[in-house]
Amino acid sequence: MTRFQFLVLVALCCFSLFLSSAITEVKEMNLKEGLVGAWLFDDGKGDTVKDSSGHNLHAKFDKGTPKWSKGKFAGGLEFDGQSQATVPDNELMHLKSFTLTTWVNSPKVSGKWQILAAKENRGDGGNRNYGLFAHVNTGVMHYSFTSGGWKSFDGKTVVTDGEWHYITTTYEQPNLTLYIDGKVDGKQEPNTVPDTPKNKFFIGGCDIDGAGYYLTGTLDDMALYNRALSEKEINQLMKTGLKEGMTSVEAREKLVTTWARLKGKN
Repeated sequence: MTRFQFLVLVALCCFSLFLSSAITEVKEMNLKEGLVGAWLFDDGKGDTVKDSSGHNLHAKFDKGTPKWSKGKFAGGLEFDGQSQATVPDNELMHLKSFTLTTWVNSPKVSGKWQILAAKENRGDGGNRNYGLFAHVNTGVMHYSFTSGGWKSFDGKTVVTDGEWHYITTTYEQPNLTLYIDGKVDGKQEPNTVPDTPKNKFFIGGCDIDGAGYYLTGTLDDMALYNRALSEKEINQLMKTGLKEGMTSVEAREKLVTTWARLKGKN
């Protein structure tokens, strides 16, 4: 074996190890698996927040005028405490297991609940599939759903402090979990099936029981999944951002496909 052949063999072995690792990563962490909706808030203009999941679950401004602004990653959408965006009801959003996640930057606001996002029906007593709120008195996160009654819980970390925080709630029977900035902030065991009300998905506000629970603050990189993401997956999204988290999977898959083709030619 010549020196050149030896070096080529070593390079191929190293590349094989890299590809093996990439294949394992694709299998273990596919951040497009189970993705229902992805709102990057990078639109920058207009009255529509486009859904990047491919399911066309676009959100429209239907109260007030949220302001396009700087987000945690690229653009964001700033709410003034009097506005909201909504996605029409869709069966894809009726979930027995879920992950609802978003970045939020909100100052301390007293006297009202602040809704980040929720899928619920106000016309029948308040059925909720999933929801994230900043608590009216404490500024911690409130995460909840209904199932023949309220399954409502509060976290521990104050998030209404004018800083960016990554908020995630997941549910997979029996566990309902809240993550703040990638770390568990609350965990309960409702062990039941959430209600799936046929109503809008509210972003940044909702006139709940006439009280007007509207967010004062900015949202970015909101996503909805039909499964509970792992803590590792949540931290990956927090680190890379939603857009890169989705596209990196596609890039790795293309790399694996290319390698398979190259091997097939040998």
